[in-house]
Amino acid sequence: MKNEQSDIISLNETGLFYKFALPNILSFILMSSAGIVDGIFIGRYAGELSLAAINISQPVFSFIWGLSMMVMVGGAVATGKYIGEKNIEKACQIFTKSIITVALITVIITFLILIFTEEMIYLIGGSDKTTPIAVNYIKMILPFVIFTTIGYGLSVFARVDGFPFTASCALITGAVINILLDALFIAVFNMGVAGAAYATGISFMAGFIILFIHFIRKKGVLRITLKLNNFSEIVKSSINGLSEFLNEISVGVTMALFNIIMMKYAQEEGVAAFTAINYILWLGNMVNYAAADSLNPLISTNYGAGKFNRIKNFLKTGIIFTVSNGIFIFLLISFFGASLISLFIKDTSSEAFKIAVEFMHIEKWAFFLSGVNMVFSSYFTAMLRPKESAVIAVLRSLILPCTILLILPSYLGKFGIYSAVPISELITFTITITLFMLSRKFLLKR
Repeated sequence: MKNEQSDIISLNETGLFYKFALPNILSFILMSSAGIVDGIFIGRYAGELSLAAINISQPVFSFIWGLSMMVMVGGAVATGKYIGEKNIEKACQIFTKSIITVALITVIITFLILIFTEEMIYLIGGSDKTTPIAVNYIKMILPFVIFTTIGYGLSVFARVDGFPFTASCALITGAVINILLDALFIAVFNMGVAGAAYATGISFMAGFIILFIHFIRKKGVLRITLKLNNFSEIVKSSINGLSEFLNEISVGVTMALFNIIMMKYAQEEGVAAFTAINYILWLGNMVNYAAADSLNPLISTNYGAGKFNRIKNFLKTGIIFTVSNGIFIFLLISFFGASLISLFIKDTSSEAFKIAVEFMHIEKWAFFLSGVNMVFSSYFTAMLRPKESAVIAVLRSLILPCTILLILPSYLGKFGIYSAVPISELITFTITITLFMLSRKFLLKR
């Protein structure tokens, strides 16, 4: 059988990037599409209030997702480095310890969320109208969360192991099942938010099962091993995934702050508008994130093999792709923004629809730079430089948007809310380029 790891350090960089990126992008698009279909069915069949409630509930899962991604991505980078060095035993140990760690984290935090669900919803912007719906949704989906944290981790390691298509197939299968069950549970059986929760939960299980079977069959070099020694190395490798943790936590905190401020300035209609926009912008961001995420195994493995010129070519290819995608999303929103919003909000004369249109046409400017910032964050993670990666992640998705949200609305009203993300991406980009120029000395020296 052809050695996939050998391909990563020898084949054409552009071709390899698209070999890894396209299946990953397709899977993330379908995953995003599943979320978007959730929103469409909920918005059209359960109403704007349910749409707002689902959005308010999302930050609750940020901490559990953030920790899981930190462990899995950090572990995958270390695994890729060991594979590049031909140290398969160490790679398998990191793989196994990462899975065990994430399983424990998921169980503990799920239990805590279950106890304090209602208090958390009120804290992050829930109102008397939206909180009961959000609490109901969270309690129904919590039992399935472990399947998505472990399933995502297995997909990350499958890519590092040289099986990007298998990883994508699992995510794609889950997404398709989610879409089909949404139609069945929400549109046909009229189950509302409960239907969305069960559809999502079952799709999590499907993706997990596919990847679990893949590793049980031992098709790659990674294996579950009992030679674990101690778990101190997981702490070290997880630090390298710190940017993913900060990014996920930042998204949750920022989303909660957006919900709170939108509730203050525009009540439930504003939160519903923000929700509709989130679903649409989520798709474009997932394409950029998937492309950036695909660089991790490519760069980390070549880093372990000492192929630094190839690393520069991978970085260049990733930047070109995300800039092109940003231009496409900008044009799509410019010409078809209102039509996209109408998929979620039926009443085009409602206040929620008007707010969403205004919001989207300012938010779209962020796409020129958001993908580039993601690529550099992924690059620094794969190069075992977690500090730079963490700075980029926390700036673009927490510090800057939250600071702007707390200041500008007092002077500019809703426009101050709408412009928070574009301004944040612009400032982050200037800092990102500065960090990259400073890090070039390290790369040239190596």
